[in-house]
Formats: sequence, structure tokens, C-alpha cells
Amino acid sequence: MDTVLKCARQSTDASPPSKPISVEVLSELLVPPHVIQTPFASMTASTTRVPPTSPEAVAASVSALRASFRSGATRDLKTRLAQLQQLRRLLSENVRELQDALFQDLRKPPAETLIAELAPVRAEISLHEEELAHWAAPERVWTNVCNLPGRSYVQREPLGVVCVLSTWNYPVQLSLWPLVGAISAGNCVLLRLPSDDTCVHTSELLLKLVAAYLDPRFVRAVHGGVPATQAMLTHKFDLILCTGGVTMGRIVAQAAAKTLTPTILELGGKSPTLVDETCDVAVTARRITWAAFMNAGQTCLRPDYVMVSAKVGDELVAAIQREMAAFFGEDPQKSASYGRLITPKAFDRAAEFLERDAEFVVFGGAKDRDDQFVAPTLLNFKKDVDAFTRSAVMQEEVFSPLLPVVYYETLDDAIEFVNAREKPLALYLYSSDYSARTRVLAETSSGSACVNDSIMQSVNLNLPFGGVGASGMGSYHGKYSFDAFSHKKSVLIKYALFDAPQRYMPYSNSALKIVLMLLKPLPNSLIVLGAYAFISLGFVVIGLILQIYRGGAVIDT
Repeated sequence: MDTVLKCARQSTDASPPSKPISVEVLSELLVPPHVIQTPFASMTASTTRVPPTSPEAVAASVSALRASFRSGATRDLKTRLAQLQQLRRLLSENVRELQDALFQDLRKPPAETLIAELAPVRAEISLHEEELAHWAAPERVWTNVCNLPGRSYVQREPLGVVCVLSTWNYPVQLSLWPLVGAISAGNCVLLRLPSDDTCVHTSELLLKLVAAYLDPRFVRAVHGGVPATQAMLTHKFDLILCTGGVTMGRIVAQAAAKTLTPTILELGGKSPTLVDETCDVAVTARRITWAAFMNAGQTCLRPDYVMVSAKVGDELVAAIQREMAAFFGEDPQKSASYGRLITPKAFDRAAEFLERDAEFVVFGGAKDRDDQFVAPTLLNFKKDVDAFTRSAVMQEEVFSPLLPVVYYETLDDAIEFVNAREKPLALYLYSSDYSARTRVLAETSSGSACVNDSIMQSVNLNLPFGGVGASGMGSYHGKYSFDAFSHKKSVLIKYALFDAPQRYMPYSNSALKIVLMLLKPLPNSLIVLGAYAFISLGFVVIGLILQIYRGGAVIDT
């Protein structure tokens, strides 16, 4: 790490390509020696804090980024690719440091850091490196009749200076994943790292790494709590992307409205999981358990509650219990594959849920405030839908390792229950019944949906990631990231070859008929047919010209 910071200002053009992680290194990174031996509380207590970014420093960063964007430097695709390469190096050359920081902040298992924090960002970088030239090229579109002769295209251009507000549950992924799209689209970026009372170690490491690897003309990182965020939101940006809770989303939306700044809000909500009697119970239990308790339940896309057909309810609950024991052992507190809650406040919130709904706990329930530990916990309300609806865990997003289950009698009941609540960030359905899948997908609304798995839709870069309604607005990932951080400029280029006099004043009935006829849209099939006819006619004309030329040449001889 020290070596990296000493050579922080190497030219991006001269930087060597990042090296892939070898199998030997990877195996060591999965479980480094300190994972089990180091007490969580002692690690989080010992840290040298970097002072939060001052409002004056925020203002200076915004001003510098604005000047850089106006210089036009980021419009060069080579410049963008160089920054993406640097971002790749940041990840590849600091795997151990990032694992250590995330372990200290969240007791995040090193393997989970590789899978959920680093791999998605590296995949995003690779896709943008491969497709950038294609995405940035003008997109030709058909020109309507009244604009002929002419040509039309859509030009994607950078928005300007954008703000990315990250959050703490996946601090590397949620900071750098949107950063890839912002850089690729040619923007300058002010990145607000997670607040200073949560991911202390990770935020401070990222603050140093961003300064060391990325050109400060184009990307700057700040960190801090409410004051730093408030200072950022007083400035005019060309786009704000915020990942956080509903309250944070409202604050950002209100601030953005004052300057008419567009926003992408990635929030959360209670993502339901519906399970019918046709599912593969063993696989369903395994996948739900993995998604619900990864990162100690602190995942915005996690299955927040499960509604299972009463026909297989007991069977599914028993299978989930078996998987919980298999995943984390008899004592999850000693498991190297299980994390911790981010703060004592988060622990207290989960502990209150447990206390209020204690009678429904069928597995887990252990807790240790000093260690910020709450065991993976399963709550079974069986057929008591009223108790389930009134329970503490159903009043807000759980965002902790508690998974409530309730049995439904009919699929209609489950769909009605889901639709009576805010639109979730995700909806999961486990079923082998095509008609059931069709109904649920058609009759519910959610930011995304996944059938027979959980969370995995978010790592398909061909799909947009985003919410709907209270779970967010806008989306990104893959090509959708490039588009989200780009302005789609409409361009029409016309020629002076044909200038219809009927469009000009003074208007007349005869002229109006002609203009209205020209303004009528033509079916795309007819446009394509016309284009082929025009091309064919062109070949015929060229052929005739060549034939005449050759005939003339023969006569001359």
C-alpha cells in the first residue's frame, strides 16, 4: 500500500496493464490467517481517522472538476479508457487491502469481498472497455419523409460534472460500479464515500486509492457524514446518483429539485419472495438462505420476507433450517463465512425486532452487542397472516439477518399481499409452473424480478438495475450505465436540394394538405422497403451509366 501511494502520480498512459490474480494468491485470499483470530470489536475500535472533507474542500473540488470538463479532455475516448484501466489496477493491486478494510468494518468474509465487491466492478470495467467505441458512436436512425433529403442520428455526449453518493453495505461495489459508467460516458465525477461513522476503514482506504490511481482532473473523492453531504448537495451537478435508504432519497430529491438536477435513486424496500408448491424445495431453500444472510442480511436486494404455499410451508422451513446450519455451523459467531452488523445502532434495531417477535423465532436468535453479532434467524408465522402483518419485522425493511416466513393459501392471496404494499426493489418467485410465473410477473410491479433464484439478476450486465416507485428511480449497469450518464442528443442534418414552399407562410388549404401528408408517419416496414427500393434504383442507375459509358467507348473505337 505504501508503495502504491508513493508512486501515486504515475502517468495513466504509461501504466502497465493490471495482472490477473493467480490461483495461489486467490486461495490464500479466501481465508487469510487473521480472519478468525481477531476480535471484531477491537478491530473497529483501533483506527486513525482521516478528517472529514470540509465544505470548502468540496466547493474547490466541484470547481476544479467543472473546469476540467469544460476543457473537453474527457470527450477523448482514450482518456476515458486510461481511467478505466487505472480503476482496474486499483482493484487488482489492492485486493488484500480492500479485504482487510471490509473485514474490519463489516467482518465481511474475504471470499465474499471477492465475489460481491470486486468481481462485479471488474466485469463492468471489462464490458465498458470492450464496448465504449461502439456505444459512443453516433446511432443512425430513420429520417421521416418531410425531412428528406437528410440524415438523422443520436449522439451520446457526457452530461458534465456528476455526483455519486455511495453507501456502506457494499462500499467498494456501490462506490466504484457507478463510477465506471460515469467515467466511460466522459463525465467528471465527485464521489461521496460512505459516511464517516460506518465503513471507517474502507472509506479511508478508498479515499487514498482514488487519489492515488485516478486523475484528479476527472475524479475526486470526499468523505464525511451529514455536513459533507449537505455541502455537496448545495452545488449544481448535471446528475446525482444516490444509493441509500428512502429517507436519504427524499433528501437528495429535494435538494436536486432546487437546481433542476436529474437524479438516479437506488433505494430499497421489502423485497418479497413467493414460493409455490411446484418449486424444487431443496434448491429453493439453499438459494434463499444464501441471499438472505449474505453480508449479515445487509443487502438491499435480499429476500426481505418469504410467502410460501401452505402445501409446502413446513417442508421449506425445515429445509431452510438445514441450510442455515450447513452454511454457518452450530455457532455462527465463530463462522469465517458470516459477517457483522455495521454499527451498534444497527445491532440495537435488529435486537428490537427479535425482542418484539421472539415468539415466532424457530431458528437462531442469538446476539452479542459487543461483537455487533446477530445470528442468522428464521421466524415462522405459519398461517397467521394477521400476526405476520402486525409483526415488527414487517413494518419496515429488515436489513439484518432476520427472515420472516408466512404461509399463503392461494397465489391470489400472495399477489394481493404484495400489491397492497410499496413497490419493492426486487421480487423473487420460486416455481416450476409457467402459468404461475406469468401471473406473478404480469400482476406485480418491482424494480427487478428473478424466477428460481435471488439477487443474481443484478450481476447480469445486460439487465438494468434500479427500482420503481418508493424503491427508486432510474437504472444503471452495463450499457444502461453508459446511457444513464449520457445525454442523448438528437441530430438532424439536412440539405438545400429540396425546399418545399408549402411549409412557409402565407398558409393555404392546398399547401396545408401537402404538409400534413408529409408529416404522416410511415410504418417502419414501408420505410425499410423504400430504402431498399432507393438503393436498388441507385444500382440500376449506376449500371445504366456504366453500360452507356462502355457502349460509347466501343463506338469510339
